[in-house]
Amino acid sequence: MLETITAGNPERWDEIVRSMYKYDFYHLHTYHCLDQSGEALLLYFHNETAAFAFPVIQRNIHGTAYKDITSVYGYSGPLSQSRNPSEEDVRLFQEELKRYFDANHIVTAFARLHPLLEEQSLLLENWGEVKGLNLTVGIDLTAPEAQQRKQYSRSLRYRVNYLKKQGVTVVKASGKKEIDAFIEIYKENMDRVKAAGIYYFPAGYFYTFLNNIDSCILLASYGNQWISGSLCTFCNGIMQAHLNATKNDFLHLSPLKLVLDRARETGMARGMHCLHLGGGRSGNDDSLFVFKSRFSGDRFLFKVWTYIHDREAYARLVSEKYSGKTPPSDFFPLYRA
Repeated sequence: MLETITAGNPERWDEIVRSMYKYDFYHLHTYHCLDQSGEALLLYFHNETAAFAFPVIQRNIHGTAYKDITSVYGYSGPLSQSRNPSEEDVRLFQEELKRYFDANHIVTAFARLHPLLEEQSLLLENWGEVKGLNLTVGIDLTAPEAQQRKQYSRSLRYRVNYLKKQGVTVVKASGKKEIDAFIEIYKENMDRVKAAGIYYFPAGYFYTFLNNIDSCILLASYGNQWISGSLCTFCNGIMQAHLNATKNDFLHLSPLKLVLDRARETGMARGMHCLHLGGGRSGNDDSLFVFKSRFSGDRFLFKVWTYIHDREAYARLVSEKYSGKTPPSDFFPLYRA
């Protein structure tokens, strides 16, 4: 049986997600409702032996009767109530979703899978394509603290100590002025890296996030200025350094290193088992990944799932967009490129 849980039923949505074997804040109702690109839905399959939940964003395809399914920003993907569901239950789950796709004129589906939830690939096996893109970095917070710090690179240990000696301090944002300071730093950061529009969030996004998701902003100060920060989340033993930013004028100090060091300590105090730092912008060898890799040797594989449900409609949509001259591109779905 497949149930469709809408955004209008937040209690049921989160009750289902929290009944799963593993999950993160990316799967919860509030986070999906922050995405305004389409309709937030939780597709919930259950029978006598298994239960699966797949939170998605369902979008209209402009000018057509078709729709597609995509993933929220971050790491989402399907969830299972059991660590090792049977192949038969996985097959039934996939078949129910296909029937839903038929009934709702779904052309394609896309999901960013959670690097710490390895079982997700099994739920999508032999259905569409699961592709590994790049590695992410995590810190094992269950290890003794001395062992965690031992994984720091020599240059990172030096920089953390240097920042402390220079008087850089890190605190938890506790009021509107501090939250707004982080918002400004984040916007400046996005301007600097020429980020796509989807990475710019209005101020209300941050306040809704902080008021409804177990999270905090850690802010670094230096010389009476806020210079760097991280929006961190806590969910089901997983801590995420969700959004990080540093003011342009203080990039030379690299204060985010001290912020993330404090985040690690905060995660330990909260009883989290992993601080997930994420990956790079474009691959395993870019500067952002190298920066994160200095904190730990623990690596996880970030994967995406792509699926074309209605191939005839997909080919027509792509052909119409490009007047029959389809360009070479890895973007999916190509009609939205």
